[in-house]
Amino acid sequence: MRKTLFFLPIALIALALQNAVISRIAFPFADPSIFLIVVLAWAFLEDPEFAALQGFIAGLLFDFNPLSVGFIGHWAFVLAAVCYATSEMGVQLRSSRRAPVTLTVTVTGALLLTLILFAVTSWVISAEQGLSFSRTAPGVLLWSALFTPLLSPLIIRLARFAQGVQGSLGPRGVGGING
Repeated sequence: MRKTLFFLPIALIALALQNAVISRIAFPFADPSIFLIVVLAWAFLEDPEFAALQGFIAGLLFDFNPLSVGFIGHWAFVLAAVCYATSEMGVQLRSSRRAPVTLTVTVTGALLLTLILFAVTSWVISAEQGLSFSRTAPGVLLWSALFTPLLSPLIIRLARFAQGVQGSLGPRGVGGING
């Protein structure tokens, strides 16, 4: 429960950064989604039930975001489903769950799944909305794949702090085990 309560301010900060900084930079193709990177990475490090709840909460935040596309509840549905699936994958990869490379590959794949699910469900709801979103999805995926490795160490540390696991990551300690 502590991680869920800690997740909300992290998600709000990520969304604020997305709106205040990232959306103001002219990236070619489309803007990266710092918010989705944080949400999906956090879900990968979380238990499935909490990941689905956190995905739903993050989706509602994204639904009410003025810069977001889609109908109210659409992102909540998509992120709850994808966060649950991402967390299940994290459970299967428990031994390498906190490795930045594993996190980067998984989050990029989950982001692709998120964009596909959102585009397909958008197209079902409104063909015009789904088409316009699918045009920007490759750019979002490209930039997010480049930003994920930069953000993954910070997200891993924040998730570790939220769990209450505190240990040295210096030269003598790895993964919270002191040498």
